[in-house]
Amino acid sequence: MSEQSIENKLAEILSESPSAPFLFIGSGFSRRYIDLPDWIGLLKKFSKKPFASYLGKANNNIPLAALELAHDYHQEWFADFVGKEDIYDAPNWSNKIETPLKYEIAKYLREFCIGEDVLNNHELIELANEKVVIDGIITTNWDLLLENIFPTFKSYIGQSDILFKHPHDVCEIFKIHGCCTKFNSLVLSSTDYESFNDKNPYLSAKLISIFLEKPIIFIGYSISDENITDILEKIDSVIDTPERRDKLAKNMIFVTRANGKKAEITKIIKTINDKRLDFTSVVTDDFGQVYRALQHTERRIPVEFLRIFKEEIYNIVNSKDKADLRLKAIDFDSILEGDDIEFVAGVGVASSSNFGKRGLFGINVDDLIKDIIFNDIPCSKKEVDVLIPSLVGRTTYIPIRKYIDNNNYDLATLPKGNLKKRLNMSAQCFADKIQGRGNILQNIAQISDPKSIIQMYPNNFDRIFNALGLWLNSNQTPDNCELVRDLIKDNYTTWFEKGNNSYFRRLICILDEVENN
Repeated sequence: MSEQSIENKLAEILSESPSAPFLFIGSGFSRRYIDLPDWIGLLKKFSKKPFASYLGKANNNIPLAALELAHDYHQEWFADFVGKEDIYDAPNWSNKIETPLKYEIAKYLREFCIGEDVLNNHELIELANEKVVIDGIITTNWDLLLENIFPTFKSYIGQSDILFKHPHDVCEIFKIHGCCTKFNSLVLSSTDYESFNDKNPYLSAKLISIFLEKPIIFIGYSISDENITDILEKIDSVIDTPERRDKLAKNMIFVTRANGKKAEITKIIKTINDKRLDFTSVVTDDFGQVYRALQHTERRIPVEFLRIFKEEIYNIVNSKDKADLRLKAIDFDSILEGDDIEFVAGVGVASSSNFGKRGLFGINVDDLIKDIIFNDIPCSKKEVDVLIPSLVGRTTYIPIRKYIDNNNYDLATLPKGNLKKRLNMSAQCFADKIQGRGNILQNIAQISDPKSIIQMYPNNFDRIFNALGLWLNSNQTPDNCELVRDLIKDNYTTWFEKGNNSYFRRLICILDEVENN
């Protein structure tokens, strides 16, 4: 099966569901993109003697072997950290045998470098694309790779968060085995698994609605993975009809490596609680095909706003403090003039000329890219500035300088994240990201007219984008901005469609920074 067939066939399968899919991410995902050890690999890393000795003592029961390792590690750790009361007397410390091991594993994962080179992986660029439509992610991973790919998603750590913090099943990451940001949350040893299983019926009740209503795409797991089998068995045990069981099976999609074999989408039979169920299997070495299949559905409202909307409505309905709130129908012009609005929910067609054309959240990154060239967004800078924090969410290459009011952003108090990182970037920062810039700068050193760059690199669009960006960064004048803009106008359709989209966006960002900074 061709790459295009994999993408289109999977998109067709997903289109049969009225709901956007969830991703279920396992340790193979982090191994693939950041070469992070899996569960056993992490235990081996923190074991001073061969981990096989713990496995032998535990009859190959990994959680029990982890507990045995934790016993030895506890004694060794306190011998080394005897004078570190600030750690083991801290309020978040838990006096359990596994805590020192969890603390060090969590510290290792928190400090594990996830740099630009990782996020620029060609597959992850597809997954982080703003056109990707997913409702959320479930994962057993402890690391922070997913938070870096989806910075606008809200994380719920452990079963207690999922059960008691009222997630809304959209724009969220459910870290069901814990997270390195809270070391006590890690499900590591047999004791942790016993506690996890005691609460499992409640977690299953939460997950069953997701599994029945939405396609679930498993990535980074073996089809026979015990974590997945255990969860599916728990969910199946509370399904009371064959129809619902068939619906569960229809929603399960497993993505695995082809390891050089033929890429294909087939049906596989998996036995759950002695029942044979048909699941979908996607076998490919290029997961970018899978991520592109997630881009075939159009979502009219950005997913982060859907979560905020659901959260605010939930808070209004359940808050005693807001029990006296009233609903009022007014037009958008009145909303924009008001100064006492905390939360607005609108249904219907806006009458305002600007918002009627674009929709309140209808502006995306491509619209801003085009506006830098053609100045054609039918909204004021102030109205676009409101959307900047959400638009910056997933991509570095977004022009913002034309629209932002610097008085709205205090970099000293702004929390770490894509928005702060982007606000700190300059034209030089973007230029420094261009690979092979030394050779390009030598080639264009004597050029005064950027048209010569097109002649220098005929039909090599990516090299043209990079050279134009470097030339403009080295020759920062208003007239040169207009020269580059005119070139882009003349070639916009071809360059936008055929060049590397990231390289093209970077060129636009350099133009925006030079012109508006």
